[in-house]
Amino acid sequence: MIPQITAARIVVPEDAPRTVWMLERGEGPTASIISDIAHGGIKTWRRVLEQMMNGSTFRGNRATAAGHSREDALLDEAADQLHTVTPNRALWASLENDLHRATPDGIGANSDGSIVAVEVKSHEHGHQFTGIPRDHMEQNQWQQHVLGAVSGLYGYEIRDEDDQPPADGATWIDVPRDDEMIAFLVYRANLFIAWRDAGCPDVDDLPEDVAAALDEWAPLKRELDALVKAEKKAADALKKAIAKSMPHAERFGAVGIREAGGFQCSVSETTGIDEDAFAADSLPLYRGWVADVARAKERAELLKHDYPKVRRTASLRFQEA
Repeated sequence: MIPQITAARIVVPEDAPRTVWMLERGEGPTASIISDIAHGGIKTWRRVLEQMMNGSTFRGNRATAAGHSREDALLDEAADQLHTVTPNRALWASLENDLHRATPDGIGANSDGSIVAVEVKSHEHGHQFTGIPRDHMEQNQWQQHVLGAVSGLYGYEIRDEDDQPPADGATWIDVPRDDEMIAFLVYRANLFIAWRDAGCPDVDDLPEDVAAALDEWAPLKRELDALVKAEKKAADALKKAIAKSMPHAERFGAVGIREAGGFQCSVSETTGIDEDAFAADSLPLYRGWVADVARAKERAELLKHDYPKVRRTASLRFQEA
């Protein structure tokens, strides 16, 4: 039984014809495409809009079919994590904005009746766990927004060499509601909807100060990129000439000066592990070392989840209109 949800309504029930499903699913941003909308520009938006209108050309493969077949079993496991979990195939719309839509894998409830958005993933053997990927995190946060959930639950499993589920079950991660992330997703989704309603213009309607700064930066960046490209070509030619004509330069470097200016070519060395030589010398030791490195990497990823220290840096990349 689906828990009492007061912040969303069912747009398409799970037993509706596929034509109705696809029609309504294309009306507004859903959880599966919200990350592309949030981080993509107009070129990405055009691709997303094409998929919304005509459906994706991707119809799945063996790996995705195997993953989908595991959803019900994973949702059964999810029931051990919450008070109740109900599998979901319905399309939901937020009461805040009817065009904000989502189809979570499951809808859970805590003992106090509060809603939890449940998302499950089943991966092929060999998948490397690196925490919840950004698009999956944003997918779950969008589901929380649409349903009015207080939190999310993310479960994943990595199937073994025989394509069987892990003996000790899936791994479950609580996903606290991130209101700042949700606000960002809502902001970008509403911009996408406004762009679509405006006839899909070729340029963005930016804030005046951002537009003015961009108009000043763009021609300078275009000119700089051309100079950087030309300088790299000239530098590569100089390095090649130094290596060819100046003795011992490839190991020890070289210096030189002319009326136009000079150069100092330095050589640095780094020492790594010759894994081929290591394996040839002692294969058992090599395999043990590889296993130790893999365990340490996995442990580090788990520690990042338990003790996150987030650093943020901003970067600019130029795009032609």
